[in-house]
Amino acid sequence: MAFNIQELIEQEDSSSIMVEARQKAVKQALQRYRDGKSSPEEKAVLIQAMKIYREIAKGEKTRVYNELLCFYFAENPLDSYKTAARFNINRRTLFKDIDRGVRDLTVILYGIGGIELLPEEESPAFIKAKLQEAITKKLTEEFGRR
Repeated sequence: MAFNIQELIEQEDSSSIMVEARQKAVKQALQRYRDGKSSPEEKAVLIQAMKIYREIAKGEKTRVYNELLCFYFAENPLDSYKTAARFNINRRTLFKDIDRGVRDLTVILYGIGGIELLPEEESPAFIKAKLQEAITKKLTEEFGRR
């Protein structure tokens, strides 16, 4: 069976719009986990993703993994000030690291759908948004004439 990356890209919307939406969904899931509002299934998925992340975390990613653990997964999660102090970094660095971790977890959870590959203009979500915008504009013009 031949491996064709273009076929994979076409099967999965990997535009910046969809990748950002998936990253937002992962961040929201992490926040629900932190707040204790995750469903058991969601908890299991996030824990499994973190186990995979632990195995691939090398170098700088080790700190990012540990920050995610302290900030989201600890029994009593630390706030941003305490997490930053624990790793001897400032809060801005902490939030940049958390964003890196969210991007990594998005790739773990969504596979190729977590990597920006498609130009935005070729995205089904982008095309749909443009069509809705055009229809809305046309309807507004029509109703404005009456």
